[in-house]
Amino acid sequence: MEYRQPTNTTLSVSAIGFGAWGIGGPPFWKSDGDAASKRAIGKALDLGITLFDTAPVYGFGHSEMILGEVLKPYRDDIVLATKCGLRWERPEVRCIRKDATRQSIFEEIDDSLRRLRTDYIDLYQVHWPDPETPIEETMNALKSLQQSGKIRYFGVSNYSFSQLKESIKFGSVATQQVQYNLLYRSIEKEVIPYCREHAIGVLAYSPLASGVLTGKYDKSTHFSDWRAKGILGDFTGNAYERNIEKVQELSELAQSSGKSCGQLAINWLLSQSGVTSALVGVKNQDHLIHNIESIGWQLSDRQSREIERIFR
Repeated sequence: MEYRQPTNTTLSVSAIGFGAWGIGGPPFWKSDGDAASKRAIGKALDLGITLFDTAPVYGFGHSEMILGEVLKPYRDDIVLATKCGLRWERPEVRCIRKDATRQSIFEEIDDSLRRLRTDYIDLYQVHWPDPETPIEETMNALKSLQQSGKIRYFGVSNYSFSQLKESIKFGSVATQQVQYNLLYRSIEKEVIPYCREHAIGVLAYSPLASGVLTGKYDKSTHFSDWRAKGILGDFTGNAYERNIEKVQELSELAQSSGKSCGQLAINWLLSQSGVTSALVGVKNQDHLIHNIESIGWQLSDRQSREIERIFR
């Protein structure tokens, strides 16, 4: 395993992080069951993965609880990252609301600490920006938690370029977690250069575009989960069909190189300047074993040129 350090921290994180959205299960994903999730977490530890990223809203607390149960004996050897700023009245997608107020953050941290069976979080992130709450209030709340010892570092997630610039006026933002993959590259224009300039680590989520970059879907695929609801990404219509055409070309390139489509996509992502870790979604250990083979080798110049041609 390769390890990297967000410059503004003393954390050492694995280049591939364990994305724990999938193990939360419904209503977002159909999980493979808690037993499979726990085996996958154990396998991740065996393979040298140290970064485990979750959030309260993943399964409405379920993801945090599973991680807390399995990781408790290894607490000093891992980097535990969770989030705040999304609340719910009932465990339903339509009941989720953004709330990054000081009061909400102070309530959420104690709930997460309890579910994760720990007394501190290594990296605490604002899940989505809350347009109704001043960024200064949110950042000051995070600094207070840091001073109290409940969190070691704090970061943001899904913040725009302007929101990120505003945030660092009020505190040392360690990381920005953002969607980044071959099909979603808009952050390369401003966000990635800004993070490099200000020593902000980039945690790239959805490195496989929620499965599209694995090559296992085609134009006839119809999703029945959250991907069909227009929440995030392009999984229907003309945009989805254009993406599938690109992925088909990537699959041909992968076959000629003896790698899978997804392995090429993750390797490319980790070679991008400024990227600290790729948060690969995991639901079972087979997925994990396959994706871990994305590291330990480099794309050839020809492969890199072909990938840029396909996804320019």
